[in-house]
Amino acid sequence: MMDTAQFTDEQLTAFLDGEADAELYAQIEVALETDEALGEQLAGLDIPIAQIAQAYDALLTQAPPMPALPVQVQGLSRRGVGIWGMVGVFGTGIAAGLAMAIFSGLGTTAPAQTGWKAVVASYQSLYSPDTLAGASIDPTEAQAQLVQVSELIGADLTQLPQIDGLTFKRAQVLGFKGKILVQLAFVRSDGTPVALCIIDAKTKVSTPINSEEFFGMAAASWNIDGRAYLLIGGDAVPTTQSEAKAFETWTTTVSDI
Repeated sequence: MMDTAQFTDEQLTAFLDGEADAELYAQIEVALETDEALGEQLAGLDIPIAQIAQAYDALLTQAPPMPALPVQVQGLSRRGVGIWGMVGVFGTGIAAGLAMAIFSGLGTTAPAQTGWKAVVASYQSLYSPDTLAGASIDPTEAQAQLVQVSELIGADLTQLPQIDGLTFKRAQVLGFKGKILVQLAFVRSDGTPVALCIIDAKTKVSTPINSEEFFGMAAASWNIDGRAYLLIGGDAVPTTQSEAKAFETWTTTVSDI
């Protein structure tokens, strides 16, 4: 059994992000039963998801419409996007308001779900059928966006699979804890917004599709070749699982660039 003093911040962050392997996860779980200091250390590394979600709810009525134009990514490096890239697309006004809400102590409930997937889910929960209804790009612009995000994350995402019922709307660059996080936005034929999000994983170990739920939305996650994927949107679990299988097959063919 690993001494709790030997758990590094990287290992604990992997635990929080759901990216720890089974052995490490079990070791930390057992240690948490008796080590209060370890629990405090984990809390210090965690991100206030519940506070973010409540702040989003409070500020949603003030949020401007999501822009249809691609996010400018000039000058960014693969490791150069900060955690506030997740809220940067809302504009400086709402981002500042969100920061004030969080750091003024809004919300006291401990988060039930943590890590990059929960942050992505809190962002996706703001989407409605109207969010992407007016977003329409021609094939040339779509390809340009895919080339941009591919270069930043270091994977060729330019050949998206054709999946029945899904229409590609845009690609944009977000960030989580200094990592590039790519969001590929789609709309189902019934108007449901769906996102496929991609981030560098902490391990090269591949994992099969795992069915999840965040903020009432169906989701599916998997890891392949050092990248973590999350498909999320709507509440139709069978549809999400079917789409996830199609995307997983595609991700096995994605090459590094």
